[in-house]
Amino acid sequence: MLDAETAAWHVENFAWLLSEFGHGDDFSACKLVLPKPGFFPSDGERGHAKALRIFRQTQTYCGMGDWEIDLVADNNPVARREAPAYVMLQHGKHALGTYSRRGNRSQITYVPTLLERPEHLIATFAHELAHDLLSSARTPPPSEADENEFLTDLTAVFLGFGVFLANARFDFETSGGGGWSMRRAGYLPEADLIFALALFLRTRQIGPDAAMEWLKPHLGKLLRKALGDLPDTHADVAALRAALADAQKIAS
Repeated sequence: MLDAETAAWHVENFAWLLSEFGHGDDFSACKLVLPKPGFFPSDGERGHAKALRIFRQTQTYCGMGDWEIDLVADNNPVARREAPAYVMLQHGKHALGTYSRRGNRSQITYVPTLLERPEHLIATFAHELAHDLLSSARTPPPSEADENEFLTDLTAVFLGFGVFLANARFDFETSGGGGWSMRRAGYLPEADLIFALALFLRTRQIGPDAAMEWLKPHLGKLLRKALGDLPDTHADVAALRAALADAQKIAS
């Protein structure tokens, strides 16, 4: 589904993520998180309280529940009640979410408009939490410095949020009439996200049915193709499973 060089980039960086973070109890047990009832229960909160509850739940699924991270609503002029616009996909003052580190604490911001689209809000939170996780890495990743946002998306998939990111990315790519540039936005395109999701499923030996049920139909077809490119007998799948097994031994 991807060219050989791009596929190798995914495998190499996924292996690095396993070596860096797979040894922790929380990270070695990351699960496939889905937009289905039961994953993000609510007590009827509204506004920032609702965002904070979803954020803490996302933190927990990422294995970062006890990390000190502040969540701040970004009430910039673009944060209107309409659906997120093209301009908001760009990093900076109009980004859907931002990550920053100050002293011993991290801060993540979000655009309140996303509360009307919880799946997109969760995808944004997962991406920004991945930034915080990557900031704690002990060794540099194989990817280049200008590929940081791509690696951050891959990390969010590594943490179990591939379905959320792929579903949300399709909406972003088709909004605004004129589309948007991958390099300008700094995110992986949907085909890469689906390939990364296939890596996650194969490495953790999770059946694809649950992901298929909650992916948009065309993304489900892409996932079947990606899984066909990555059979259980594939050398890369075997290597990643062995890396995960080693990490889980350390964790135990």
